[in-house]
Amino acid sequence: MSKIGISRRDFMRTTASGTLAGSIFLEPKSIAASPRPAPPSDTVRFGIIGVGMRGSGLLSTAIKLPGVECAAACELYDGRATLAREIVGKPITVTRRYQELLDRKDIDCIIAPVPDHWHHRIVTDCCKAGKDVYVEKPMTHTVEEGFEIINAANRYNRIVQVGSQEPSSVVYQKMKELFAQNVLGDLCLVEAQMGRNDYCGAWGYTVPPNLSPQTLDWETWQAPAKEHVSFNKIRWTRWRCFNDYGEGIPGDLFVHHLTGIHYALNITSPPQRAFTQGGLYRWKDGRDAPDVMTTVYEYPGFSLTLRVTLNTDTGEGFNFMGNHGIMSVQGVENPDGFSITPQDGLDHSPCTPGWPNPMRQIYARKWHEEHDAQPGTAKLIPTTNYEVPPHYDSTREHLWNFFQSVKTRQPSIEGPEFGNACAIACHMANYSYFNKTVAIWDAEARKIKG
Repeated sequence: MSKIGISRRDFMRTTASGTLAGSIFLEPKSIAASPRPAPPSDTVRFGIIGVGMRGSGLLSTAIKLPGVECAAACELYDGRATLAREIVGKPITVTRRYQELLDRKDIDCIIAPVPDHWHHRIVTDCCKAGKDVYVEKPMTHTVEEGFEIINAANRYNRIVQVGSQEPSSVVYQKMKELFAQNVLGDLCLVEAQMGRNDYCGAWGYTVPPNLSPQTLDWETWQAPAKEHVSFNKIRWTRWRCFNDYGEGIPGDLFVHHLTGIHYALNITSPPQRAFTQGGLYRWKDGRDAPDVMTTVYEYPGFSLTLRVTLNTDTGEGFNFMGNHGIMSVQGVENPDGFSITPQDGLDHSPCTPGWPNPMRQIYARKWHEEHDAQPGTAKLIPTTNYEVPPHYDSTREHLWNFFQSVKTRQPSIEGPEFGNACAIACHMANYSYFNKTVAIWDAEARKIKG
């Protein structure tokens, strides 16, 4: 079906033949497919725990990578156990006990796209069992869990990779390179936004018609949560709406902004302070997570404002602002690319506020003689555009990086220390909102304080 209008990515591609100067297409690294199946000694065999909305996508992507094979899955809902077998396309073991995957000697690593309240337990259990693990974002459900995950990864010498794919994206990698070259000069402000306007985008996922205590192991699913309740279809299906299991807007959406910003700017610590305002204005369906949040973060040397609404489609992206110009990013999780518009930071006209007219005219005449471009020498200020290639998938790149780390034992591109700093920033946003105070990160005490 045709659409009214054209996306920026399509526009850039159709005009890249020369109409738009300064367009650069980013080149991803090649994931070479072997002409024949990889030998067993060179194949990474993984198990997956959780085959829901994100898990099914990760499974579908992972099994298409060369030298990677799914050996087994764990899923507490029967419908998704069936889905796992459908995706893999061949018989695999599917169990309700993830420990069975950790006990298997033929499984090298685990992909764990489970709700937030399960992250800590599964990651630490994987490390203890000698399994490397890819865990979805945010890395933790509480501040304390992050340092325990770091300790487990170090103690058992395990690869832990967090599943915010921004560090594996050619967009953020190029941004990181340019920031290292001081392309914007003194960075002072970053603004980011995202907006949705539909029930599914606000986590109002449709409840499977056969969901019941017989098809879902509810007690096991909610086990790590602080508060246990009787079987509840809504809380399982729409778990992101409830603080017992998720982090709401910060843990689902802020975390992508934060991961990209931290990576591009080489930030390794949580922000110093955070202040959040917002509310639950529209989706009053029993959830306890707000549907609008704006958080102002204070980092050394610059301020970050993050705004997300689940009530209005506003598009998504970033603006990095420095005295040498603006870097604008189109998209967040899978950005189309970014542009840089330089600024010289100089006066472009005489600055004589409050001067009497004769004095102002004399100064202005001299100023223009010294600063105005000579006839025929004026030039446009160029804007450089960086674009991703067609069909680029940063999640595919991120999974590939994980499996390469498993094989080579090289550090993860998004390890637990990095993931912890981003997760703490998410916790700070929620702390400020629910406690109606400024959240301050106490690095020495490893705590958020009001």
